[in-house]
Amino acid sequence: MASRPLLGALLVSQGAVEESQVEEALRLQGEAGCKLGEALIRLGYIDDDQLARALARQAKLPFVDLKKGRVADDVIDLIPAHLAEEYGIIPVKVHQGDVIVAMADPVQAFNLENLRFLLNMSFRPAVASESGLKDAFLRYYAVEKESLAQQPARTKASDDEDEEAPIIRLVDRIIEDAVKQRASDIHVEPFSDNLRIRYRINGVCQTVDRHPRHLQGPVISRLKILAGMDISEKRKPQDGRIMTRVLSREIDMRVSALPAVNGESLVMRILDKQEGLVGLEKLGFEGEDLARFEKIISRPNGIFLVTGPTGSGKTTTLYAALKDLNRPDVKIITAENPVEYNLKGVNQVQVKHSIGLDFGRILKAMLRQAPNIILVGEIRDEETASIAIQAALTGHLVFSTLHTNDAPSAITRLVDMGVAPYMVASSIVAVLAQRLVRVLCKHCKQPYEPGAAELLTIGLTPEQLGGRPVYRPGGCEKCNFSGYSGRIGVFELMRMDSTLRRMTFEGASHLEIRRQALMAGMSSLRSDGARKVVKGVTSIEDVLRVVSQEVGDDL
Repeated sequence: MASRPLLGALLVSQGAVEESQVEEALRLQGEAGCKLGEALIRLGYIDDDQLARALARQAKLPFVDLKKGRVADDVIDLIPAHLAEEYGIIPVKVHQGDVIVAMADPVQAFNLENLRFLLNMSFRPAVASESGLKDAFLRYYAVEKESLAQQPARTKASDDEDEEAPIIRLVDRIIEDAVKQRASDIHVEPFSDNLRIRYRINGVCQTVDRHPRHLQGPVISRLKILAGMDISEKRKPQDGRIMTRVLSREIDMRVSALPAVNGESLVMRILDKQEGLVGLEKLGFEGEDLARFEKIISRPNGIFLVTGPTGSGKTTTLYAALKDLNRPDVKIITAENPVEYNLKGVNQVQVKHSIGLDFGRILKAMLRQAPNIILVGEIRDEETASIAIQAALTGHLVFSTLHTNDAPSAITRLVDMGVAPYMVASSIVAVLAQRLVRVLCKHCKQPYEPGAAELLTIGLTPEQLGGRPVYRPGGCEKCNFSGYSGRIGVFELMRMDSTLRRMTFEGASHLEIRRQALMAGMSSLRSDGARKVVKGVTSIEDVLRVVSQEVGDDL
């Protein structure tokens, strides 16, 4: 097999440079740690157009001069702006069913395989100059954004308010686009050469924009002002809140600022007041699990725990339960950090650590208010756990969350905190573990026949399918070419019975409790995910993304 020609030799053969100039560039490459082509451009021996032509010849790919002619609008529309920018490409034309895309570095052509999965298209690479790509992106995708990016950052506090307007418009657009795309979080992340904007959509982070570094300070300052933070403090983490109206909807955002190497990183959790309070069935409960859940939360006393990692929908589930139980004859008090949604008819208390108003102190005070139902945002220490258990043992129904991987782990976690096993055994009525899986887009999901090995990963057999189709993501404009639209819960509901209480009292291990719960009829997270795969709600790959196989699941 012929070896790949060296870039320096190619440029010499083209008459672009002399051998002595290549040797000088090689020395600069060793000192600066840059690529040979970049070194030659720095020394002024070639321009990026000559480099691109040589790279195309080296990789045996076509060269495209993006500064000449114009690409058809229907071709540009094939690739969304954020993906074109993220992958550093411009679509040029469609040839024999393949989309020809121009890129500056042919070594990055392997990224087109990822793009093929995202957009369900076939791609072929071509090479263009760096300046040609930037000009083309400005021309076809980002006229408005680029005109803003070229404006210098504000240098004087007394500058005219008109100079702030572009930054205000940019921040407003970032928030509005996030709401339009149903994002749950906005990530504003500073790097050495740019400011990256990412949205978390359906539980997955997606890069949507990169802005020049000089916009970093103004954008972050604007967001900190909106969140009521101290813009002069850049060394310590800060928390804030933005309440605004976007697209005729009330939006509440929790903002966290964290000092990083290249500046402050901001994350904004979006709380949509119209969509945050949902019913139990919309969460993904159905059939026997829904009936069992409703029966459990209708008990007069005891502790009901919801477990799972951050962002798994625990608070949403507890709000759905409270919404179901909220009646004029029932007094409900919550202790939350922070209060995410306002529940009409419910007494909600905000934790304030700065004045010593933590979960434990609020719990002690709220018990004197004679509530029927108590919600504790999170149990994270022995004091809070003990007070919650005492409240349950004295006739209150207590809801709370705990960070564990599955339902049985909640029992051993409370014991590890220092709570006596007999108190755990007598107070816990049920534990619900949950995750969020993405819902397949109904407009583009594709039926296919999975192999027996793939089905086995989620505990299914071809016989259990009974000839019903299994679906996988496609990709269309309605789902932004992701193949998914929205999320739904998968659940593991463990109801305490006499056997599990005895095992808890005797100090049984997490694995022993899990095996007994499964034998008693508990449906695991993986099993519930498999049911939703069979119903065509989600895909096998997305269930495996959020649910790992636990030892004992197949008992």
